[in-house]
Amino acid sequence: MHDFGLLHLILIFMSGNSSKSQSLSRHKGFWILLCAAVFLETIAVIQYVYTRSVIHNNAVSLAKNELRKAELEINVITSQIEMAVRDMALLAEQNLHEPDSMQSITRLMVTRVPNMVGAAIAFKENFYPKYGKWYEPYSVEQVIGEKSQIFTSLIGNSSHDYFQLEWYQNGIAKDSCWWCEPYFDEAGAHQMIISCSYPIKDASGEVVGVALADVSLEQLKRVSQYLQVFPDSYYSISSSTGVEIVPQPDTIPGRKYHVFNEEIDATGWQMSIIIPDDVMFRDLKRVGFVITLLMIIGLALLAFIMFRTANDLRRLIKANERQQKINNDLSIARNIQMAMLPTTFPPYQECKTLEMYGLVVPAKEVGGDLYDFYVRQNKLFFCIGDVSGKGIPASIVMAVVRSLFRSVSMHEIRPANIIIEMNDSLSESNDQNMFVTLFVGVLDLATGVLDFCNAGHNAPVIYRQSDEPILLKTLPNLPVGILSGYTFTPQSTTLSNGDLLFLYTDGLTEAENVEKNLLGEDKVLASLSKIGHDATARRQVEAMLDAVHKFVGKAEQSDDLTMLALKYMPDRQDAMQTGNDHSLRHSIVMRNDIQQIPTLAEWVDSLNIPASLNMTINLALEEAVSNVMLYAYPQDNAGTVLIEAERTDKGIEFVISDSGIPFDPTGRKEADITLSAEEREIGGLGIHLVRQIMDSIEYERKDNMNVLTLKKNFDV
Repeated sequence: MHDFGLLHLILIFMSGNSSKSQSLSRHKGFWILLCAAVFLETIAVIQYVYTRSVIHNNAVSLAKNELRKAELEINVITSQIEMAVRDMALLAEQNLHEPDSMQSITRLMVTRVPNMVGAAIAFKENFYPKYGKWYEPYSVEQVIGEKSQIFTSLIGNSSHDYFQLEWYQNGIAKDSCWWCEPYFDEAGAHQMIISCSYPIKDASGEVVGVALADVSLEQLKRVSQYLQVFPDSYYSISSSTGVEIVPQPDTIPGRKYHVFNEEIDATGWQMSIIIPDDVMFRDLKRVGFVITLLMIIGLALLAFIMFRTANDLRRLIKANERQQKINNDLSIARNIQMAMLPTTFPPYQECKTLEMYGLVVPAKEVGGDLYDFYVRQNKLFFCIGDVSGKGIPASIVMAVVRSLFRSVSMHEIRPANIIIEMNDSLSESNDQNMFVTLFVGVLDLATGVLDFCNAGHNAPVIYRQSDEPILLKTLPNLPVGILSGYTFTPQSTTLSNGDLLFLYTDGLTEAENVEKNLLGEDKVLASLSKIGHDATARRQVEAMLDAVHKFVGKAEQSDDLTMLALKYMPDRQDAMQTGNDHSLRHSIVMRNDIQQIPTLAEWVDSLNIPASLNMTINLALEEAVSNVMLYAYPQDNAGTVLIEAERTDKGIEFVISDSGIPFDPTGRKEADITLSAEEREIGGLGIHLVRQIMDSIEYERKDNMNVLTLKKNFDV
């Protein structure tokens, strides 16, 4: 009842925490949306101010450019008219003695000068007595129907007393071209015009008249029409005294305007462009509305994305947890796989006729390459293989192949027969159609005779003491696991003192660099030649690995890479003949899984324990390891057990280590085997068996590890 109440309180607490967490998440979501809204609004305001400034600056630039353009065109017209007026005055001065020619001069000017609507020559009072007080020949261009015609007449009279007009008076008084204010010419052009006048002088330099050219205000309006830079903007042109040449429309009270001015240097006129504020920023207001709408849509989308992201994040966390568990399992699998391969070099201290070194570099967490070796009856049994495919399926097949090699080679000495049995076994249940390229060799350590069989594997390199490295000639047998009943052809050669056999998988020759070039057999042979024959087996492998890394560079490893070097050196004194005590060290890592116990027997067999003690020592070791797996790790907890062996000529010592909970098997009291099974307490028989077989058993807790040490002497 007490336990239930405590559990109930824990559930309530967890439920409360969950509610608080959800509430906190909602509050965080609200503040995130609020901050996002403020942020977006700030960006919108900054963008609005910036865009408004850009639009205003563009309008200013556009207005000034158009004003300068209009000024340039009006200056062209005024300069053209002023030049024509001077020419007309010069012609009049040259023909003062012929008054009738003045009409032809005005007519000529109107005909030849663009933008000139009319021309006149006005003389002083009674200059030509026969014409009376006024003499003003005037030519004007008029359009009648679809044709343009020029009419010439004398327009000076009492009703058109030009002596009183501004253009005449200033033309007489000024010694330069002078532009008058706009006016309506009733006598000649019969429209609104502006006139440019210039004095006419006689031979003595006295002013005797005025040459006059008229320009229509309608013509100036047509020239300045492009000053309307916006559809609803305005423009105007006024004289130096403020008289409107192109009138400015009435403005609306309360409406804000932007005014841009430019003065025409030649005439003193002023041009203006007037742009209403709402016209200038009309597009900006539309853009502002669109931005506001998009901001609202963006906030709604952000809320939706946050909701979806939160859900995706929860799923991602769960997926990461699953992936982490998978990675942990793969890491354990990699450790187990590597523990199945020999990793201690030199492998057999009592055998001085060999130098060996090998390594496996999987392309993924686990791979399908393998190598293995052991000594039996003074013969070295070894193999190297490559399972088709990569990853977990290949690693499983690799474990099966390694186990088959050990089990078959324990009773068979001929490599071809070893491969035949392995092939038949793998072919029977090969539903996945996976195969293995395999090279198996048996080296007689006394004679150097190497029997071997190659099942579709890369040919090894043989590096004899006096020659360059070459590929060992091998027959093209099928890989293992393809065809049951296939007969594999055996081969043999003899190794002399110092000869090196270098074995590898296709992960070496098919290593790719970033340009997709392969290392190839030629570069492998060249690298071995460069390393040199005198290098140790370990140096041969490590130097070749460096050569591969330099060739590959930054390219990703595409295949498992395995190398195994064997150097035969029979001239060394065999330590087994000296009677000295040399040690053998070996280790294996196992998961806390009782089903792995059978692999211990194979491992113990590789230690070359005397046959009379092999079975009993294996039994004791299995009992000790089983106890660790059952009691050191709680149920369903993953863990590993490290078993290390040190063998000498006099005996063997096993050290079993695990990181589980503290567990001392030696602390249990001795089982009373005199009692019946019904009377004895459960347990205790396993450790009793270990005590009976081993000469000593010790336990210590060291560095948070359980360490159990078992010793057995061979002479007992």
